[in-house]
Amino acid sequence: MKSARTFLFLALSSFAAGADLTPQLGALGDKLLEETFSGAEVPKGWVANTGTLRVADGVLLAAEKGRDVHIGTFHYPLGFQDCCVQIEFKLGDARDFYLGFEPAEGELKKTGKLFSVRICKTEWRITGHKDDANIYSQNKILAISDTSFDPTTTYTLLLECKGDNVVAQITGKQPLKATGPDFHVKKPGFVILVGGTDEQEAAVDNLKVWALK
Repeated sequence: MKSARTFLFLALSSFAAGADLTPQLGALGDKLLEETFSGAEVPKGWVANTGTLRVADGVLLAAEKGRDVHIGTFHYPLGFQDCCVQIEFKLGDARDFYLGFEPAEGELKKTGKLFSVRICKTEWRITGHKDDANIYSQNKILAISDTSFDPTTTYTLLLECKGDNVVAQITGKQPLKATGPDFHVKKPGFVILVGGTDEQEAAVDNLKVWALK
């Protein structure tokens, strides 16, 4: 019998570039990043704070690492404010997949993420994140939709942030919208998180980042 990992490789081979989604909050400005993961190694710039990153068959594979006792966390430093990130992903064997932002240093009197989009097999949501330095602070679900995500299907996610407004679009799904009083601040880049156990990898491809006008 073929292993689950073998089946994941077969699924990854079907990755194809999806059609671009249309921003709702503004017009695309300068393109800040485009990555197709066509090389043999993880491209320069990616920082794996926890978890594992590797490239195989033209996609980026990310997973949580059990001994870290922490969700897989992967940063890409870039620097922007109003922005638009488009990314193709497959859940694969992973429990969940996140795309989010943190405030740039000195922008806010808080630590941790600003907000994130979380996707799992049965739902997706936008969460405003707590202040990690305040024990009384709590995460807040700002938008949520119960909808299924096939772990072997490629989806395109477009995440926009302009001012304090956020719109998340995924091919074939109704958009999620949210507002937060701190979302307008400068951001040092974006962060991807992947939950699960060792070797439960999510796949990423065709990443694009723009300034949003």
